[in-house]
Amino acid sequence: MAKFTTDSKYLKHQELDGQDWVLTIKSYKQEVLEKDKNSQKKWVVYFNEVDKGLALNSTNGKTICKVLGTDDMDKWIGQKITLYTKDDIEFGGDIVSGIRVRPTKPL
Repeated sequence: MAKFTTDSKYLKHQELDGQDWVLTIKSYKQEVLEKDKNSQKKWVVYFNEVDKGLALNSTNGKTICKVLGTDDMDKWIGQKITLYTKDDIEFGGDIVSGIRVRPTKPL
């Protein structure tokens, strides 16, 4: 079944299609993300397996630190993490779906 999504250079939860994605961290950089005329600088992690990056929110960044055992992002390179869709995230007073990092290292 086709799923509607808009073009973006960042991963969206719809693209995971309800599946876990095990991905290898290739690189990271800070980027300015714009939404509704507001801009915010965020860390973005890129992967070997897909062209799109994951813009890190506080929850996902802290989870990656826990899973990989370090907050040194240089040590994240070459490490695997698992992304999944969580359907009950509170954001701006609403319950929405979003991408989360599993709190365990993939096998």
